Amino acid sequence: MPTISRRLALSSLAGLAVGSTVACSPRQTPVPNPTSTPPSSAPASASPSATPSARPFGLTVPSTVEAVVFDGAFGTSYVRAAARQLATLHDGVTATVSASANVSELAPRFADGATPPDLIDNSGAGKLAVASMLNQLSSLEDLMDAPNLEGIPIRDTLYAGVEEAGSFDGKLVAINYALAVYGLWYSGSEFAAQGWKVPATWDEMFTLADQAREQGRSLFVWGTEAATYFQELAISSAIKEGGHEVRTALDNLDEDAWLHPAVTGVLQMMEALVAGGHFLGGGPYLDAQTAWARDGKALLYPSGAWIATETDTSRPEGFELTVAPVPTLTAAPTLPITAAHAAPSEQFIVPAQAKNVAGAKELLRVMLSAEAAAAFSEENKIPTVVRASTDTADPLLKAQTRLLADAGEHVFSWRFVNHYGLTAEHNELWRKFLSGTVKATELAEKLQAISDRVRTDPDVVRYTVS
Repeated sequence: MPTISRRLALSSLAGLAVGSTVACSPRQTPVPNPTSTPPSSAPASASPSATPSARPFGLTVPSTVEAVVFDGAFGTSYVRAAARQLATLHDGVTATVSASANVSELAPRFADGATPPDLIDNSGAGKLAVASMLNQLSSLEDLMDAPNLEGIPIRDTLYAGVEEAGSFDGKLVAINYALAVYGLWYSGSEFAAQGWKVPATWDEMFTLADQAREQGRSLFVWGTEAATYFQELAISSAIKEGGHEVRTALDNLDEDAWLHPAVTGVLQMMEALVAGGHFLGGGPYLDAQTAWARDGKALLYPSGAWIATETDTSRPEGFELTVAPVPTLTAAPTLPITAAHAAPSEQFIVPAQAKNVAGAKELLRVMLSAEAAAAFSEENKIPTVVRASTDTADPLLKAQTRLLADAGEHVFSWRFVNHYGLTAEHNELWRKFLSGTVKATELAEKLQAISDRVRTDPDVVRYTVS
């Protein structure tokens, strides 16, 4: 099984500065130690070519590229924009972009005799199991070696760890495009007006919950399909409390990983808040997010940075969306209270049997240009894996870079839930837990049973972390 570097940490983000001095060096993956390269510029050894290769992958002109993109928080407009730019760069080359609500429905197109799309955004709850289909995917090493549209090797323009995040059994088959920062999202203007601070510990959460109740509001609101957002909150909190041994145990599907004292301690705190009526069931997840952002029925919402896009039309004027680290059990956790979870997302793959592999890679090359990445970040309020995309004065992007800067080297992630396709199964358990019908002890035992089942299944392709 492939072994991943010790820290599932986006350590290259440790040097991020905030505001005018932003330096660049976000649904789970490993990242190596910081690079010494100044992130917001090309490496000193790289000199942009005046005439970068127009067709580094042997693109056929004319030709058509078929792209299928998960229609989630980011929609499909950013790929459609890249498709238009592709057509401008290569007269006679066109790209069709189709939206998909469930990417797993593409599985039959990988069967013998069938033809898959050229480019797939393998995201959402219905992801394809990449690790079990490596022989059906193209290597993207040549994409990393190719010059971007500015003439700089793409490998030299990305955050450290992007290649490792998309590598399985030593083969680079995926490029994650967005960099998702996770935390507790809230209205900075309201918290300032009320004199509140986002709690640093779970004990402090109870105080804030009581203050919310005095106003007839809840601490949290949760959506039916997004109950696992609170699993992410619990895991992040437990890792900060118990350290990397918690992360590695969960990611490696170890025996008793879910029974670690840091994990069960967090779950018990959450159970007490549920029992106290501080978790509001909000129905479908978009309705839940609206109840929080527009209607003010809850104070906090745990999520990745896509929450900015998903609530863009529901947040009232002056909301001042911002993000804070999740709480810990004690005031002296193993990792700093400022430690944070961030991970690359929006996994793009190129099927080996596609009609236009070269066209798919060329479309990705356009998407990985500084201009396209910056446009994505400005539109979606989230960084991409292209370092230059975070060099912005946008308040929402600055909030995310500030959180990462405060975390320093203590940025971590994991990928076992997505890698093994456990989201739906976990979500059902968390829905019952947040509803109060399953208690913390039972939740931990059932989650452990799922990990045990996957770990002992000889047909499952596994990975290990250290």
